[in-house]
Amino acid sequence: MCRIYGSFGGERVGPDVLHRVAEGLRHGGPDAQTLLRGDGWALGNNRLAVQGVTHGRQPYVLGDMTCVFNGEIYNHRELRAELAAHGYEFRGDCDGDVLLPLFERYGDAFVRRLEGMFALAIVDRRTTEPCLKLFTDHAGMKSLFYYLSADGRRLCFASEMEALSRFPDFPAAVDPLAIDRYLGGKAVWGPGTIHTGVRTLPPGSVLCFKGDQLSLTQWQLDAMVIEEGVPAAELLDGTLRDELTRMLDADVPVCVITSGGLDSSYLTALAAATVPGVHSFNIAYRGDWPDDERHYAREVAAHCGTRHHQVVVDPADFPGLIDRFVRHLDQPNNAPHSLSTFALFEAVHEAGFKVALTGDGADELFGGYTRFVKAARDDSATWHRAYQDTMAAAGTATLARLYTRDYLVQLREGNGYFGDANGDELDRRVRGGRHEKLEALLRHDQESRFPYYILRRVDHLSMAHAVEARIPFLQPSVMRLAHALPPGLKVVGETVKAPVVEAARRWVPRSVVERPKQPFTLPVSAMIRPGEALYDLIGDTLLGPHTRCEAYIRRDTVRELFRLQTERPDAHAAEVLWSLLILETWFATRSLRP
Repeated sequence: MCRIYGSFGGERVGPDVLHRVAEGLRHGGPDAQTLLRGDGWALGNNRLAVQGVTHGRQPYVLGDMTCVFNGEIYNHRELRAELAAHGYEFRGDCDGDVLLPLFERYGDAFVRRLEGMFALAIVDRRTTEPCLKLFTDHAGMKSLFYYLSADGRRLCFASEMEALSRFPDFPAAVDPLAIDRYLGGKAVWGPGTIHTGVRTLPPGSVLCFKGDQLSLTQWQLDAMVIEEGVPAAELLDGTLRDELTRMLDADVPVCVITSGGLDSSYLTALAAATVPGVHSFNIAYRGDWPDDERHYAREVAAHCGTRHHQVVVDPADFPGLIDRFVRHLDQPNNAPHSLSTFALFEAVHEAGFKVALTGDGADELFGGYTRFVKAARDDSATWHRAYQDTMAAAGTATLARLYTRDYLVQLREGNGYFGDANGDELDRRVRGGRHEKLEALLRHDQESRFPYYILRRVDHLSMAHAVEARIPFLQPSVMRLAHALPPGLKVVGETVKAPVVEAARRWVPRSVVERPKQPFTLPVSAMIRPGEALYDLIGDTLLGPHTRCEAYIRRDTVRELFRLQTERPDAHAAEVLWSLLILETWFATRSLRP
């Protein structure tokens, strides 16, 4: 696991600049810092040594090809044996060793043979006109941001945008419409970013930059055919057990995140069956708060025999904690559990772990959220608008009151609210008929929302503490299975993500399997109340004299929301206030104004 960066084409980038970029990524790759420069190109790497610790020095070189790599390839041993049979020689046991030999044999299609997560860059000088190629994994688990210089001759890229911004010609101009994209989607969905001149690679991307020409294509996982008569739960269980065997294989200690919910509890049980006494981690907050899951996590840990760590955060520490985690968010992200994620991975790091398994992805693959089911069963003409509101920090009715008059004019000139446009596009996609409605909703979420709202948070907030987050539910074998299952097997009656529920029954306590679903989140509605540190922080930040978004957000509306939250705490008002807090803090930590 690493953080990578580089430049290709145009005016040569000096070593001092490249060093500053590398320093911006050191938190995610503290074990080694390496750089290779050539004629008009540079590739750099900050390493977090997880696999093949004594080897694995990057960049990798094979003939006239050079590569830097961020991620993990879990089938590297099978690939190594295949390549060795074709005459390739290997000295170490690092998973990245197989990348350039595979690229040499299969070209761009080599990524289809990789099972894991990755973002990687290859400079290919085998022809008279060298090229840079950037690749991302099928699910978008690892991030890669890039921009073109003003003259279009140089491309710069990095795993994190803050590091990318250290290139001297970084296009720092903020897109004002990104504020609406953030509030309408809880994050800035890609491939565009909050900076007008910066983009991020979508899941399953291949970018080629040659001369001054840039092309981008996307690849998808091959389809899977399910053997008739085999229960979906049995298929899922066998697939996940195989994946856990590989994902628990590392040259450093591995732990598991146990939120107390079904998905993480199931993975905890599978991990404990593979590695007896595996360490598990749960986070909770000092005091008595709604939706506290620590007792479920303890029950699962006792049932599975894990060595359990209970992390407890004091809400009084939230102001400093919020400032720290927002600095590691490359773009505004309203997920309240970002705070939980950041604090949890900090504790994992302090306990000496470099790798942690998480339960992300099961809901998006198998239909675990009631919003999917409700929308799939909604036959009204406006179903898509109601559905989009469930994915927004605030629906368009609220935003119409929240935005200033001038910003509303700007939005109308820019094709209207992001939420409305996205909902309309989803409606067209459903009516296109390629998939049943439920499956269309799931695929849209996996491609459009999930990588930018969830996976960027997991990636950046874990690597902020030099911890690699491994995500079993997003491995190719599991995703192929999920895509092959008909929607009627994913949601059965009122049972959502039915294959996961049934597969987990033999592994986790009944109380966990049958408990009502609740999100892994921060109870902000209860915490934004008089006397709490979060309440005071929001009041001071959003109602202070110098807010950064004052040209876009109406102060009187914010004041009214704050009054309502003070008098009658409400989930809707709390989420809007929290979202605005994150937005203001994000701009403040970067000394930017939209």
